[in-house]
Amino acid sequence: MILFVFLLTSFVLCEEELLDGILAVVGDKHILFSEVLGEARMVADKKGVSPQSSPSLFKKVFDSVLKDKIYLKVVLLSAEKDSAISVSYEEIKNNLDNRISMFSDQLGSEKALEEAFGLSLSEIKNQYWETVKEEILIEKFRG
Repeated sequence: MILFVFLLTSFVLCEEELLDGILAVVGDKHILFSEVLGEARMVADKKGVSPQSSPSLFKKVFDSVLKDKIYLKVVLLSAEKDSAISVSYEEIKNNLDNRISMFSDQLGSEKALEEAFGLSLSEIKNQYWETVKEEILIEKFRG
């Protein structure tokens, strides 16, 4: 555990881009270190937790995010097995368009959104298509 905290702290403090890896596997679903770290950084920032000055608190945030992601993957696997639940192309497209519109409004424009992501709108849509599909599927499964 101490080694994990050390490695996590070293990664967070490091300015260089490091290789990503699979942190957890749930069925056929993978959870990447970069996904958990990115979300943990956002949560920690909202809570005022600095990875550099409070590594033990950041580890708690990181662990909580990982636990939540594992739980969602378990629910997703169950939802995928439920043949009564489906997600249409239009549902995904509309949900993604609404999210892009909301984030564009928050940032001021679609151009600002593209700059923030470092991607074009079509690349953003392609990158998040499967994630949005999974989220809708989970939402429908939970009823």
